[in-house]
Amino acid sequence: MDKIAFNRKQNFSLVLTLCLVHFLLGLDINIVSVSLPSIAEHFKVSAGVVTRVGWVYFLVLTSFLLLFGRLGDLKGFKKLFLSGILLFAIGSFLASRSRVFDFLIFSRVLQAVGAAILFALAPAIISTFLPEERQGKIFGMTYACIALGGIVGRAISGYLIVFAGWNALFFVGIPIAVIAFLLTFRAIPGEQPSREGRTFDVTGSFLVFFSLLCFLYLVNTGQAYGWLSTPIIILAIGALAFGYLFVRREKRITHPLLDLRILKENISFPLLSFLFVYIITNGVIYIFPFFLQWVKGIPKTQIGMLMAVMSVAQMVSGYISGYLSDRVSKARITVFAAGITLLSLILFALLDPSSGAVMIVALLIAYGVGIGSFIPANTSRVMALAPLFEKGSVSSFMATVVRAGSALGVCLFGAIFTFFVPEKNPLQAGVPVEKIMSGITTTFFFGVVVASFALLVTLKSSMQRRMEAARDS
Repeated sequence: MDKIAFNRKQNFSLVLTLCLVHFLLGLDINIVSVSLPSIAEHFKVSAGVVTRVGWVYFLVLTSFLLLFGRLGDLKGFKKLFLSGILLFAIGSFLASRSRVFDFLIFSRVLQAVGAAILFALAPAIISTFLPEERQGKIFGMTYACIALGGIVGRAISGYLIVFAGWNALFFVGIPIAVIAFLLTFRAIPGEQPSREGRTFDVTGSFLVFFSLLCFLYLVNTGQAYGWLSTPIIILAIGALAFGYLFVRREKRITHPLLDLRILKENISFPLLSFLFVYIITNGVIYIFPFFLQWVKGIPKTQIGMLMAVMSVAQMVSGYISGYLSDRVSKARITVFAAGITLLSLILFALLDPSSGAVMIVALLIAYGVGIGSFIPANTSRVMALAPLFEKGSVSSFMATVVRAGSALGVCLFGAIFTFFVPEKNPLQAGVPVEKIMSGITTTFFFGVVVASFALLVTLKSSMQRRMEAARDS
């Protein structure tokens, strides 16, 4: 059985379900990250401690992605996807009722496990059950919903804290999760292409889990401990050792957690370009507010509005990109988008204290268009290349690359900037604006290098596909 036959009503229900889930995920990530100071004040913990609410979530989420992708391939998507929504809703409810900080962290772990299931399986569900000629548009819609969730989350977080308390930050997503859970029963079919005779690689799942856990914990805590400290060196050795054992095992067994032969095909280049693009995406989100606040002196309330401009540009261009990718070459869209992203990074690096508001807004829009155009088209491209019986594995590996790139982006951009500006509050410490600007410019030039790699890899992938198409014809 190659595809499940859907009618138009079933297609609409499935797309609506996926859009609600993506909106929920985007809402949760942004509504919590913006509200960390209020959570720290309520639980009377330091700014350093409260960041666990964010990075523990991403640590657990990323470490479980490959495991759930493979489980989806073997056991079917429907029950696992339902479990993901349920776990996320339970975690949200428990977080909203937390009385001590450690219980809040436990609740975030539950949320992260649920989110890992949803992130791992959503692209595979689109690629498996929905018409191929509409998949690009649907990838664009779901990406736009994540961006919309982020915009709404940032916009309403302050009001929720003031009028309903910090607990409402976690409770607000529960009704959406309930609706998505009910829709999933009828939206996702219980049947899938047969996977008889395939087994789950338990040992491989443990090896990749601990490798990712060590790597991500290293990335999140390296700056705090010191990059050459004993704990960080041990984590680096652990990540490499577990990763080596995982790759060695996957090459030798009959039914691996991730068939590494897939990565030798055309799929490896689009995945690598995702790594570079997400390093840029989260790096810019990290560094640009420092320019706005410390160099331009823009109030914090207006910084949020300016960053929302970028999110709106990503949302609109993401939908358009997905729509176009069903009609024109996905490779051309990704090359165009990578080029726009590189150009915008060059212009970011040329900013100075005299740069005006019009230029800043135009640059944020251009950058948002570049990133927003790239992600849905490249997602559609990766999933189109994924073998039928490996959709979940490829989907989850893609999500793992995305999350790893996101973590590396903040880590690398942050490390470069703090090398030049190590002070926690340079304005109060009397650090000259010129020195702050020098650190920001250097960090953006690093972004230019990464964006150049993203464009080169995207061009390489495009040329390889053209050569193979020419040979086949």
